[in-house]
Amino acid sequence: MRELRTVDPDAIIFVESAFGEELPKWGPGDALNVVNAGHWYDGVTLFTKKFRSNLTVDLGTGRLVLGSRKVRRLFAEQLAEIKSQSASRLGGVPTLIGEFGIPFDMHDKRAYRTGDFSRQAKALDASFRALDANLLSGTLWNYTADNSNDWGDQWNEEDLSIFSRAQQVNPDDIHSGGRALDATVRPYAARVAGVPLKMSFDLRRRVFEFEFQHDPSVTAPTEIFVPNYQYPEGYDVELSDGTYQIDRQKQVLAVHHAADRGIHAVRIRPLE
Repeated sequence: MRELRTVDPDAIIFVESAFGEELPKWGPGDALNVVNAGHWYDGVTLFTKKFRSNLTVDLGTGRLVLGSRKVRRLFAEQLAEIKSQSASRLGGVPTLIGEFGIPFDMHDKRAYRTGDFSRQAKALDASFRALDANLLSGTLWNYTADNSNDWGDQWNEEDLSIFSRAQQVNPDDIHSGGRALDATVRPYAARVAGVPLKMSFDLRRRVFEFEFQHDPSVTAPTEIFVPNYQYPEGYDVELSDGTYQIDRQKQVLAVHHAADRGIHAVRIRPLE
């Protein structure tokens, strides 16, 4: 760390761990400009290349976890543990999940033969839901421009790219070649006039919900990314208070909260 600072004193350094490894214990002067960028994957899906929403293994205890609700709870708890180490081990630094993702060649590459990536979308959605439950940002692994069905990401027999030339049928379509985009291209709060409290996206119903505690000193609106990909026919907005503007071209919903309320709620659903 000291050697890096001699070269660039202002560098932001990502400290990475994987699968819940404990981070070093640092004092207040040790973690300047540091980000906890721990990696997280569902180990069963990653290593077996099979996804079952109702079955996984808690790698911390080695115990089998059965039931969709328990699996979702475990994923959220695992990410919460990474987040908690930012405070308990690194003195309160920010957290960014440095890697997360799923293997697209799961189930013996069945999707490459059928064109049905719904299983991959469910697996990836489970990861995004765990991030949302903890209000965490993350870096999706990965985008490989020359990915192919035969060779995957071109190294280490990995095939985690959300894009593949093999699935690209129309180069003029920005979405062509994308895999499991239903899970990836999703709404999220991009700029918040206060402190986020809750965020969730129901992939099946395409319902997005968000709550935040506003900061009285902030007069700018809260901006939510709302992709046209999820709402091609438009969407309805329900607010606890305030007003909103929809910009379909920029794919942004601007929410102007009322100043006399502390907690504000936003709900987005497809037009019926």
